[in-house]
Amino acid sequence: MKFKKPKSQYYNVIIAEDNPEHQKLIKKLIEQYNVNIDIVNNGQELLDKLNYGRTYDIVIMDIQMPVMDGYTATEAIRKNPEFSNLIIIGLTAFAMQGDEQIALSKGMNDYITKPITKQTLHRALSRHLVLKKS
Repeated sequence: MKFKKPKSQYYNVIIAEDNPEHQKLIKKLIEQYNVNIDIVNNGQELLDKLNYGRTYDIVIMDIQMPVMDGYTATEAIRKNPEFSNLIIIGLTAFAMQGDEQIALSKGMNDYITKPITKQTLHRALSRHLVLKKS
């Protein structure tokens, strides 16, 4: 089932990515939709935002980050029932056979390999959200 917000409301998206160039690219690719975007540099910063009370509809998260990687952050998120409906899309530049299954088993809802394109990101988002251009 897709998550849909009323036309006047925005999806709250947080990007957890340590590479500033990738942060900019992802932001550019999704800002055409009805989204509010926050950016953090690692999984710990993401958990801090969530635990501080920020509410998000979707997380776009790199798997390999310093301080706390995407798998560890996902497992921590899934331990909290408050975040059970939070959609997590994992990103990786080093895709190996079986990585997608690992990502899904850790609690991610979807998985994209880099380099990220408009089409792959749109497909992943549209599997989980009803997208409307702003």
